[in-house]
Amino acid sequence: MFDKEFIEKQKESLEKEKKDLERLLSEFATKDKEDGDNWKTNYTNIDPEEVDPEEEANEVEEFVDLLPQEYTLEIKLKNVNESLEKIEKGTYGICESCGRMILEERLEANPSAKKCLECLDL
Repeated sequence: MFDKEFIEKQKESLEKEKKDLERLLSEFATKDKEDGDNWKTNYTNIDPEEVDPEEEANEVEEFVDLLPQEYTLEIKLKNVNESLEKIEKGTYGICESCGRMILEERLEANPSAKKCLECLDL
């Protein structure tokens, strides 16, 4: 198992990453009130009678471009939250595939890693 100092360092790193991810998401998305892990990309309500069709097309294009960014950030945030839960439960750093301990170096590089390097290659 990992020592207390390593776990605290990882927890701090994960909490910082969580804050950063939530800040990034909040720049263009809104957190779902019923499902805290779900975010919805904001879409500008455009009145077709007041807006130039080209401007409306630009808004739609921007919205479509933001969807994959939202998805990627949401997945990262979900992984961070799961890792923080594992720290609380005392199961942090255990490979979800084989049950062995994940190397500290791997967790330092990716604090929300779910699998050891051997299982990652499978």
